[in-house]
Amino acid sequence: MCYLARSQGGPVRKIVLALLIALAGCAPRAEIAYAPDPAAPARPIFVGSTRGANLQSGQDFSFARSPALALARFDVAVPPEHKTGELQVPEEGHRPDPKRDFLVARSEIYPTPAAFRTDLHRALAQNGNEAIVFVHGYNTNFAEGLYRFAQLGADFDLPGVLVHYSWPSRGQVMGYAYDHDSALFARDGFETLLRDLRLAGARHILIVAHSMGAALSMETLRQVSISADTETMSRISGVVLISPDIDVDVFRAQAKRIGRLPQPFIIFTSQKDKALLLSSRLSGERARLGNMTSVDRLADLKVTVVETGAFNTREGHFNIGNSPALIQLLRSSSRLAKILEGAQSANSTFIAGVVMTVQDAKQVILTPVQAIGG
Repeated sequence: MCYLARSQGGPVRKIVLALLIALAGCAPRAEIAYAPDPAAPARPIFVGSTRGANLQSGQDFSFARSPALALARFDVAVPPEHKTGELQVPEEGHRPDPKRDFLVARSEIYPTPAAFRTDLHRALAQNGNEAIVFVHGYNTNFAEGLYRFAQLGADFDLPGVLVHYSWPSRGQVMGYAYDHDSALFARDGFETLLRDLRLAGARHILIVAHSMGAALSMETLRQVSISADTETMSRISGVVLISPDIDVDVFRAQAKRIGRLPQPFIIFTSQKDKALLLSSRLSGERARLGNMTSVDRLADLKVTVVETGAFNTREGHFNIGNSPALIQLLRSSSRLAKILEGAQSANSTFIAGVVMTVQDAKQVILTPVQAIGG
């Protein structure tokens, strides 16, 4: 059983404590586990990380901060019994189940950036020179970020080369301040990784960032813009922010400094997001970018906001990865894709049992029909 100290403070402190209890849980954390002959084919995920080496295993990374960008590759096998929206992973103290757990078939830590770029160049040439970069969020250890990206790759049948930027999150609910500082610390490493992708031949780079990783991504894009690295910036072919843990005013300032935002630029939100409610309480704000109730403050920015609260799963902080219904909708709907790209011509439409309400050609609200009908 897990225990947290009893609150002696006022209403706000009690709310924060209740949210911490709800988010913390007592489940063991994920760990890297190897299966040299997995039951399913393994897909390579290239990794750039500013985490320190895991001294216990020597094969992956810890929460410690490293000034040097480590470059690696992990081939991850999706279990044959995997179900859409589920992420079952090896846990500390438990024996892995090859039929149900995501497992690593092989891994390699590259001795030099040149060696990394050589392998990456080969993979890009075989995949249309397209790359998708995933930046994990708060309270995430190395294994969890890697496996989550493998799950997204499988559930959305993502094309191109998968590249994971793993920054030094503490991997603890109580480590919010550490993670916030680590996200700032990790900006240079992410900029270097994006430049390595360009040098390896990537022509189109889609950035997908979750939670605090979205704040890190925006800071890095701002940094690239300030450095006038137009070559790298021109390769960013789109940005997807999932439940971004960013102050709205800070986001506006970042976007204005970046200038022309990569397109499409999509923000997935949920007004029922418990993790962002906690972040709002900790920062003394009403809402963060990922759980805002109005897009009025973004009206002058070329972004599309997609509200997914009707599909809330668990704490509502990763609906795009945890809700089978939402995953199926986003994966299969060409009409939704047109709306997300800004080609909407009507205020509302019906597809696949879902009502999409487009407000001011800026915000898309997804609601299952059964939810409306009660």
